[in-house]
Amino acid sequence: MMTLDDIVRRNSLRFPTKPALVCDGAERSWAELDRRVNKLGNALLQSGLHCGDRVAVLLGNCSEYFEIYFACARAGLVAVPVNYRLTGPELDQVIDHAQPSLLITDGEYAGQAGVIKNLPARRWCISEKAVQGFEDYGSIMEAADATPVSAGANDTFAIFYTSGTTGLPKGALVSHRNLEMNGYNQAIADRSVPGDINLLATPIYHMGAVFMGVTYMMLGCTQHILRKFDPGAWLALLEQSRASVALLVPTMINAVVNAPGLRDHDLSSLRLVFYGGGPMPVSVLERAIERLGCGFTQGYGLTETLEATFLVSADHVINGTETQTRRLASAGREAVGAEIRIIDEAGADLDAGETGEILIKSESVIAGYWNNPDETANAIRDGWFHTGDLGYLDEDRYLFVVDRKKDMVISGGMNIYSKEIESVLYRHSAVLEAAVIGLPDEEWGEIVTAVIALKPGREASERELVDLCRTSLAGYKKPRKVLFLDELPKNPSGKILKRVLRGNLAGKPT
Repeated sequence: MMTLDDIVRRNSLRFPTKPALVCDGAERSWAELDRRVNKLGNALLQSGLHCGDRVAVLLGNCSEYFEIYFACARAGLVAVPVNYRLTGPELDQVIDHAQPSLLITDGEYAGQAGVIKNLPARRWCISEKAVQGFEDYGSIMEAADATPVSAGANDTFAIFYTSGTTGLPKGALVSHRNLEMNGYNQAIADRSVPGDINLLATPIYHMGAVFMGVTYMMLGCTQHILRKFDPGAWLALLEQSRASVALLVPTMINAVVNAPGLRDHDLSSLRLVFYGGGPMPVSVLERAIERLGCGFTQGYGLTETLEATFLVSADHVINGTETQTRRLASAGREAVGAEIRIIDEAGADLDAGETGEILIKSESVIAGYWNNPDETANAIRDGWFHTGDLGYLDEDRYLFVVDRKKDMVISGGMNIYSKEIESVLYRHSAVLEAAVIGLPDEEWGEIVTAVIALKPGREASERELVDLCRTSLAGYKKPRKVLFLDELPKNPSGKILKRVLRGNLAGKPT
């Protein structure tokens, strides 16, 4: 069985002096990374960990994150990346559920980690200064043996806790094979080559950065890591690194194309932006294609499925035929090794154009959730993963994702899909971000409510936005209420948190 640390070992033979990871200007070659992975793997095993034990990682973006991932793989351990924006009770919940034997953090998050109730007895910290209660990561690495690690292989690469935009997080058991097979599919969709340079700006604890990194590391590509996303910093690093590919979620793309200094940067190295992780309004996509001047690939999938469909660069045609324009709103067609079904509430397959729940089958779908047999049985039935997303396939099997089941608004007995309304709202030149939710109403059950963040210095009225929707949508779909906020709540991966909006605006706990 291939384990993902084989990527590092093989590239250390093929490209020993080529940079593997670059962060804040500091480079680590493939040979150096392989040596450090051996040292860390030995240190992990010598600290008393055994095959299958979990290692929690509470870090921001850094080169050490990938060396920890690969060292865990080499030592037969399971990484548990932890969202650094979680509150104390949320951190307790994840740690209690994962039961890690070791926590690795750094000086920035050591204080946050220190308040975890059931903190593992083994605690390492990446920091220039000593941190009370934590062993020094640098000293541990310096003392460790660099001989190749010999340990039992573990099918599970990591436990990724779902973002929890619709409820409590679950621990997805992502295997080495899941990521390997996804890497082949993505390399085909992106037309990736060993000379590509990948710019990573999404959080490395999140599946998006991991599958993007694994895909391009499989080919021996260099990864440039941005510690925290900011559109100006992203543009500066793109220019400096001469990156050719990058993953951005739609909210990040929107921020980049609206960045004041966009035209001051040399973007000529960028051949492809890969996007996913949330709805992409066609108007935003068209502006991005025009302003960034590169190709685009969209991937659709969940943490539990990785990428199931791709809308490849050749499908991103603006000012094209009616069919080409319509398909800009799609998530593309099935990956080489994936299959999609659309079913109704009774589980029957639906015809082209009919909306139902999206089911996925592929080698990239997880085997289940950590210590959660009920959720596993509910999500995976007869080999098919039930996504909870609503969508339809057109006559050529292009997938159109309409909404999350829980984000659909039911008003007056009518099913209303929020993504359809959001796409219209984004056409207004003053709208920076838009989210459509249902709020409780005694007469209608729920009323369609648009929550808007405007571009700096721009204005728009409730009436303008309602009228815009009225001209493009059936009357029952137009917002009955429009609310304006300075900024919409998002998780670190860039998804707008509609459950937070619903809870706050309805006066209920989130």
